[in-house]
Amino acid sequence: MPQSHDAKFLLDENVSNNLRKLLISKGYDAITIQELNIRGAKNSELIELSRQKSRILITYDKDFIEYKYGSEDKLILIDIHPLIDEYVLPNFSEFLNSFYFEELNNNIVILKEDEIVLKKK
Repeated sequence: MPQSHDAKFLLDENVSNNLRKLLISKGYDAITIQELNIRGAKNSELIELSRQKSRILITYDKDFIEYKYGSEDKLILIDIHPLIDEYVLPNFSEFLNSFYFEELNNNIVILKEDEIVLKKK
């Protein structure tokens, strides 16, 4: 099974708290922007924070696609429609069961309804 429970996550403020609960139920360390009390932070600040804390940033914000990433930046962009738990949670759970987190070393991940897109940094 490819899961790596060493992976730690930072959830953008636009991500459902139910995704955080899913991650925790599967044994992952997951915190939210709200918990860190930094709502409204710029994308560059979120990337920097995730890098400093060695966390994978999870977001629904498509503006992150065009960001210039460094080698240590790790991002999962969820691009599932509609962006509601009924669709997102089962897809993300399946993603966790099939994804090798080492792939984040050279790519950002765009998670779609029926595919995982790896975009080179």
